[in-house]
Amino acid sequence: MPNTAPATVRAGASRITALVGLLGACFGAPAMAGAPLETDRFSVELGTFLVSTDTKVRVDGTAGEAGTEFDAEKTLGYNDSTRFRLDAAWRFAERHSVTAMWFDNTRKSTRVIDREITVGDVTYPVSAEINSKFSTSIFDLAYEYVFLKRESWELAGSFGLHTIKFGIDLQAQSGSGQAALSNDVSTGAPLPLFGLRGTWQLTKQLQLNAHAQYFTLSIDQYDGEVLDLRADATWMFSKHFGVGLGYNKFDFNVDIARPKFTGSLGWKYGGGLLFVRAGW
Repeated sequence: MPNTAPATVRAGASRITALVGLLGACFGAPAMAGAPLETDRFSVELGTFLVSTDTKVRVDGTAGEAGTEFDAEKTLGYNDSTRFRLDAAWRFAERHSVTAMWFDNTRKSTRVIDREITVGDVTYPVSAEINSKFSTSIFDLAYEYVFLKRESWELAGSFGLHTIKFGIDLQAQSGSGQAALSNDVSTGAPLPLFGLRGTWQLTKQLQLNAHAQYFTLSIDQYDGEVLDLRADATWMFSKHFGVGLGYNKFDFNVDIARPKFTGSLGWKYGGGLLFVRAGW
């Protein structure tokens, strides 16, 4: 029988399968002996995140006319940016935890565009000077269960809620008079989130982590997928405090049909993460 599952579902399943194999190979190898695993009841991480982004946006008009899909970085002149990311965890039992993450990225720019773009019901002509603001915020809340635990490492699965909110504000003055757009878009409700995490205690002070989260959705208002990958190393220079270095990659693609916004959003970011950790 042919496989009729949507492409996003098949792609997501293959990514999760590959991740399970990778984590199993890395953390299940007998040669990977380490120190006894150090775990905290409560932990908080605050990081400085150097973000390299790729944003594609299309906002359709209220009468159903298709807007222009454009690259926000190239068209509006956004550069890479440094932002903060906050992670927190509460391990309320030996194998059970609640985790949360918050990240915000707001960018502003003024640029004379070299192509005509239509955003919603407004068309910005060539050579219009656009003052723009593009904001993205992410919040995760998840339950995590450790399903495989050894002396120096553990594997955990998670299920939770993921909220992404986008906002775009464009203001321009052209030769034909005032052309303006102010339009916000958000997910409207939390979305399901599934993840896997592997932690390995290399030495008493050095811990390695790999974490992946994925979901795909297709309901009345939304159709798309999200992939979030992170790997990091943490050095605890004292019992309760440490510093870490890592890398995070995020890929979001969704078509939206809502009364306030109809169109598509594609957002990718990747970059290094330098953070401080407190645990007790």
